[in-house]
Amino acid sequence: MKYVIGIDGGGTKTEATAYTIDGEEIGSGYSGPGNLILNGEWAIENIISAANECMETTNLVYNESECVFIYAGLAGIDGADVAKAEKALSDRFNVETKIVSDAEIALAALLKGDDGILTISGTGSVCYGIHEGKLERAGGWGHILGDEGSGYYIALQAFKRAALEEDECIKKSRLTEKLLERLGMKKVKEIKKFIYSSRKADIAALAPLVAELGEEGEENAVSILREAGRDLALITWRVYRKLGFNSKVKIGISGGIIRRVKLVRKEFEMELAKYIKEFIIVDDDVSPSKGGYYLAKKYITN
Repeated sequence: MKYVIGIDGGGTKTEATAYTIDGEEIGSGYSGPGNLILNGEWAIENIISAANECMETTNLVYNESECVFIYAGLAGIDGADVAKAEKALSDRFNVETKIVSDAEIALAALLKGDDGILTISGTGSVCYGIHEGKLERAGGWGHILGDEGSGYYIALQAFKRAALEEDECIKKSRLTEKLLERLGMKKVKEIKKFIYSSRKADIAALAPLVAELGEEGEENAVSILREAGRDLALITWRVYRKLGFNSKVKIGISGGIIRRVKLVRKEFEMELAKYIKEFIIVDDDVSPSKGGYYLAKKYITN
């Protein structure tokens, strides 16, 4: 049986999934981080380990007559020795191998290998698009330079509003009161230590509280969430403009903020309609590894 292995390697785990030539999932294997720039040789070992587990648990044979392609999407490929990683995989499994960014296979997974755009908003935010072989990006500058519309950014805006209320001697909003309550604090000035001593993920973890209050109509939370939706629409428009789309475009969305926070999603689509006349939102639960299958299909024949 001929098959393809799609690999998704991120900052915390690596998933390798085998697919038949027709796209049917056979089985998966998992391992540790697959970020090439941060994890180096360890990432390569994890990628090989995940692929090994995938084959072993499904009793697949890894030879060139059956495993016809390995297509991996990895975090941290900018500045990494991609050719070295490709060779390591190719030598280990004796099969043609290609490595691209994790964003590219996530885009391919949602859009089934078609051209289009992927807007991601979870802890951070970024937008990627591909059109006629050209890949472009907007956002993704990290929490210091950007991440507008992300969970981190939403939580940070809530803290900034609390600080402004303190400076302006304004009565605490319900948003500020709930933030302090969640953190076990009594005074706004206590938030400074939390902000400067916490990890990005710990701050972003407070975004669901803002979303909850937004659903209840708390005006500060509503304002922050709508702003996040507009910010995400803007980075999407920038990618659309860079790629020169001139017809209806598929726009995939990924990440808990843009997919599950209703006010963000609604504002995103409303704002996007101001810039792009025709678009289709694609919102599916699909493993990024499936993108490896769709991309590999372009290189192989049945």
